[in-house]
Amino acid sequence: MKKVEVQRHSIFMRVCHWSIVITGILLALTGMQIGGLYGIQVLPEQTMITHVLIGFVFGALWGLFTYYILTKEWKWISLTRIPYSLRFFWAETKAWFGGEHVEDPRAYDPEKGEYVEKIIPTQVMVWWGYALIALLMGITGLTMYYPEFFWPVIAFANSIAPIFSTESGFPLIRALHRFGMYLFAVVMITHIYAVIIFGVLPSMISGKREEKVAESK
Repeated sequence: MKKVEVQRHSIFMRVCHWSIVITGILLALTGMQIGGLYGIQVLPEQTMITHVLIGFVFGALWGLFTYYILTKEWKWISLTRIPYSLRFFWAETKAWFGGEHVEDPRAYDPEKGEYVEKIIPTQVMVWWGYALIALLMGITGLTMYYPEFFWPVIAFANSIAPIFSTESGFPLIRALHRFGMYLFAVVMITHIYAVIIFGVLPSMISGKREEKVAESK
């Protein structure tokens, strides 16, 4: 199989990506301390303020990362590619249990100087999963810290609280925030597994990767 080394990720994307990873870990650690989970003790003083400040940095980084993805990588992660992503995921699942091998679709056209396919299709679902969960975490987190400003969210939570056998919507918002943390962890673990299996982790460090040369048609 003929391959060619290409610049897969820009320096901006790499710095932004790893900054999100670092701030995300700090958010998880401080958040678990606030929630009293697992007995973790990190930054025991002013943990809430630290958690919120890191959350703002995390949100700003996600904003920059999203802007870059939408302007530079949209063709690979657009909503129209979700059906393709689902079909590929199903094929991967069958292959995992002994089905037919699924060929890696990633390829680069040296003549045109562009990718024919840049990502593993299931990454489309991973991206939108991250985005939706980050939005959920942001809204619920800010609502708990600034309840007066986000009173419409509180009012809505109060209106549906009886469905969940509680008088106040605040515990519901807190539960959603914690649930979002678990979802984020699941997506992150899946993401880590995928980037290792498909050999893209080194490219997020160096920016370069040897890609399969697209076959001439």
